[in-house]
Amino acid sequence: MKKFIVICALIGLSSTKIPSFLESLLCKSSDPEYEKCVQSSFQKATSYLLKGIPELSVPPMDPFVLPIMVVNRTHNNAVRINAISRNIKVEGARNIIVEKLKADPKKHIGEIRLTLPWAYIEMEYDVTGQLLTIPLQSKGFFKGNFSDTKFLVKGSLETYKKDANEYFRIRKINSKIVIGDGWIKLTAKNPDLQFAADIISNFFNENPQRVLEAVNPIFVETSNEVFRVVADQILANLKASEWLPA
Repeated sequence: MKKFIVICALIGLSSTKIPSFLESLLCKSSDPEYEKCVQSSFQKATSYLLKGIPELSVPPMDPFVLPIMVVNRTHNNAVRINAISRNIKVEGARNIIVEKLKADPKKHIGEIRLTLPWAYIEMEYDVTGQLLTIPLQSKGFFKGNFSDTKFLVKGSLETYKKDANEYFRIRKINSKIVIGDGWIKLTAKNPDLQFAADIISNFFNENPQRVLEAVNPIFVETSNEVFRVVADQILANLKASEWLPA
């Protein structure tokens, strides 16, 4: 069984055209060096992405905030997670490194390879399930530091009609994510249950790679869902011809 519910803090105002300060960053599909244009525009747009672009429903990327996320996923007998997370805050995107970026304006496919040197995450959580040899049953506050995270995200777009106009949405998205190292701390809401929270924290911190590898499929699927929700909200602001001029 798997279920994801993601509510993003999208700050958008519906727009009908690209904001003037971004017009020069658009790449035409007819550009013979389209990929170079996209790479250059992505780098130039970084400062806007970090702060957010309200006109296009782009939320701030650093910190990135999710009001709530629900995950109900069974990977195997040893990994079952049923969790509700609230007030999720992720910092570190300001240091992201773009290793590779590819895009095909005709087929509407692309991929990006990123390295996130470090990330700090905090949230309120309520989790039950099983994590290898550790039963999960805890409610409280989570904080964690993660380093050297590698992302390879591949995706494709499709068009759909709305009000006689064509718009883009995500057709498919796949990612590979590998986290180099991590450290976490759980603080139980009920002090009498802190012992159980410490067992989970210590289990992770004693061998983060073992735990990260075990939960990676769930983390990747959850990330894909977040990527899709955020991207579709952004794409819906403009017609396909605005995003990809001829």
